[in-house]
Amino acid sequence: MNWNEEYDVVIVGSGAGGFVSAITAAYHGLKTIIIEKADVWGGSSALSGGGLWIPNNHVSKAAGLQDSEEEALTYMEAAIEDRGPASTYERKVAYVRNGQKMVKFLEEQGMKWVPGTLYPDYYPEKPGGKIGRSIEAEIFDLRLLGDYKDTLRMGELGAPIPLYSGKVASLPKAFTNAKDFNTTVGMFLNGFKYKLKRQQPVSIGAGLVSRLLKIALDHNVKMKLSTPLKDLIVNNHQIEGVKAENQGKELFIKSHAVILAGGGFERNPALRRKYHQIGADWTSASPDNTGDLLFIAQKHNLDTDLLDDAWWGPATIDQNGARKFLVYERSMPHSIIVDQTGERYFNESQSYTDAGHAILERHKENGKAIHSWLIMESRNRNRYLFGDMLPRLTSKEAIESGFFIKANSIEDLAEKCQVDKERLKATIHRFNGFVEKGVDKDFGRGNSAYDNYYGDPRYKNPNLGAIEKAPFYACKIFPGDLGTKGGIVANEFGQALQNNRPVDGLYAIGNCSASVMGRVYPGPGASIGPTTVFGYIAANHIKEKVNSSR
Repeated sequence: MNWNEEYDVVIVGSGAGGFVSAITAAYHGLKTIIIEKADVWGGSSALSGGGLWIPNNHVSKAAGLQDSEEEALTYMEAAIEDRGPASTYERKVAYVRNGQKMVKFLEEQGMKWVPGTLYPDYYPEKPGGKIGRSIEAEIFDLRLLGDYKDTLRMGELGAPIPLYSGKVASLPKAFTNAKDFNTTVGMFLNGFKYKLKRQQPVSIGAGLVSRLLKIALDHNVKMKLSTPLKDLIVNNHQIEGVKAENQGKELFIKSHAVILAGGGFERNPALRRKYHQIGADWTSASPDNTGDLLFIAQKHNLDTDLLDDAWWGPATIDQNGARKFLVYERSMPHSIIVDQTGERYFNESQSYTDAGHAILERHKENGKAIHSWLIMESRNRNRYLFGDMLPRLTSKEAIESGFFIKANSIEDLAEKCQVDKERLKATIHRFNGFVEKGVDKDFGRGNSAYDNYYGDPRYKNPNLGAIEKAPFYACKIFPGDLGTKGGIVANEFGQALQNNRPVDGLYAIGNCSASVMGRVYPGPGASIGPTTVFGYIAANHIKEKVNSSR
């Protein structure tokens, strides 16, 4: 080969996992480069809530959490029912044991962490379940990145004020009680504090990535934007380097190891239809994630799994065509979700991945769940935030565009939504009976501490409120996602497998790989957590191999 450049480690992708891999490798003295397909840094991580689900970490424990490796493994075994090759016991052990080490390591390199003390695991009632295992990066001043601040991917989350995902639950109900109002006002005042100092504060996903980018720069990691991976160069089951493209020219990089840390195939309509039977219209992931690494993996006959799954969640398309991933909106009282027949079919307040699965499964059953309808009544819209719409301020544009359907009776609403009137009325009558008793006998809405986290504590059941006072509203619900979660199968060291055998020097983490979390989402940050932890594991594994060969 005529190599253009040579490194110890090539990392493909600049999301949180890619940066953690690079920082760890560079710390060990390995010559490291990140190549990024997009013209901005951060991938889907920069668009996310920025949380990391890391059991037994010292930041959460210092904030009062009682946790242990044993409890974390007990919980993961109970919550992750999938027993596929990506979610083996060995992978779970590696995740739990190394997660806490990674948190300390990054802190030593300059990371500043904030605990999400009130944020529950998504199945907190299961054995080993806890409240407060999630952590996130402290708000960051973009000015510290110099010119790099202009090449950071920025999403809508965290704008116009910097905030913490562990406090987001206060936003939708800020106008209902003093505690949540004060928390929300505190977030705004904190944002103004940064502005008064003439800083450029950034938080959640973009805040996490920007802090990692700063640490990578401090460790002299080489980085190239607009440099997509085109192929792996493998000889006798050993990685030799990569073929990439930069400024329209082929770029051959020789390396001891390659860490594939890119996204999945969420923005590839053909692959989505093949594996998910839906298109790419409702995803919230990076627009650059078009399945490049999956095609390369399949070319080299790498093992794959979970290709039919994703980090699902109910989503809407607003009047401006923007995708809105719904987290708290479907949990607030005085709302339900029904299919096109007018029937409820799942617990609206459960974890978003489970809710997304419910939509897809219902649609397979009756072909009437894509789209579904989120039904709300006046008290919901008068009291709670919906996306960026304040209470009592449902915009004229939202109504006129058809994003929100508004009616003065359930019969009129059903007609406008083309839903069977009598069935919708019967569904609402039954639901209102549950509200009166405070128990959802059909789907258990409000039975979990996770459900309640986004509910209204003033209610007998924080997630249940009657639907009876006009005007009524409806909004179309689709199976959105935060990214696909299937791809290359890796072992407990992050090594990519081919016929269940590691390819020497090749590693896969993040959404281009099959998730250790199987088909569930165990807690807040359970997608960024694994990509960072296995990035840390992979870089440490490479260090041992490179040092032994020198």
